[in-house]
This record gives sequence, C-alpha cells and structure tokens, in this order.
Amino acid sequence: MNRREAVTRVAWMVGGILSAPTLQAMNRWEQIATSGTSLNRMGSFLNETQHAIMARVSDLIIPHTDTPGALDVGVPDFIEIMLRDCYKKPAQDLFVEGLGDLNRKGFLTLPPDQQIATLTKIETDAQKNSNLSFWQLIKEQTLLGYFTSEAGIKASFDYQPIPGRFEAIKIKPGQKDFMYGNQA
Repeated sequence: MNRREAVTRVAWMVGGILSAPTLQAMNRWEQIATSGTSLNRMGSFLNETQHAIMARVSDLIIPHTDTPGALDVGVPDFIEIMLRDCYKKPAQDLFVEGLGDLNRKGFLTLPPDQQIATLTKIETDAQKNSNLSFWQLIKEQTLLGYFTSEAGIKASFDYQPIPGRFEAIKIKPGQKDFMYGNQA
C-alpha cells in the first residue's frame, strides 16, 4: 500500500475529517516529493524569508533527533501547498501575518533558546484565545505533514503488517505504539 492510499483510508476511518481539498493537496505534495520537482517551480505562495521562518518554526516543533525531523520529511513545502491549495484568504492572511510578526522580531537571527521562548509565548497567547491563530495553523500543519510522511510515520509507530494474528501485548514505557496495515 502506498502513502496516498493509506492517508485516504485513514480519512475514511476518521469519518472524513480531511476534506477533499486537503487530500488533493496531500496528493500534490506527494507528487512533488516523489518527482524531485522543486516547489519554487510549482509556484510559491510565500516569499523566501517567510518560507525560511516557517521552516525554522516547523524544525523547532519537530526537530531532527535520532528520528527524522520536520525538515527531513519536507514539512515546509507541505505547509506551503496546504496554505495555497486548502485555505481561504482569511486563514492565509493570518498565517502570513504571523510570519511577519516573527520577521519583525528578527526571529531567524535570534539564538535557538530565544526562538523557543518566542514560540512558547506565542503558544501561550494562542491558548488564551478561542479564535484561529497563526500558532494553531502552523502547529497543525507541521504535525499533519510530518505524520503523513512515510519517514514520520515509521519513526513514530512500529509497523506490523496485516493480515496477521492478534496478539494482546502490554506497551512498555517509551515503546512505540503499533500501526497495522495491509502489506502491499
């Protein structure tokens, strides 16, 4: 089973939470990723500075450790495609405004600990507000992009193909959860 088929099946299982435009954008992202085509040749939504800030934020949300990080699996390009293809202008404007705020704070020139402190403050402020926020958008898209990538899902779950026998197990502290799927 390929990733596109897996994402489609997951969407059906969770009651169609992912909209058709979201699935189309995810399909487009996969086509770009597998073809080696640069997002810039496909038509960028963000300018270079905005893209760099978004990439750094996604890297801080899911950094590279002993497993791949957001940058390793192409999350910044995924977010840009999702913004361009799936979000309406008010959400796009909110996202660009959030990147602009970070740019005015000199985010890319701050030391890593100050970058983290800046994002922590933005997250705290977002939690106090019930409206859609830049933080909610970038965090959700970072997680969606990461966990719908092959490397992201394999780094986070212990893949066990189905069909197979059912075996009740106890998960040990720190052990990966299990993900079952059809073996193609």
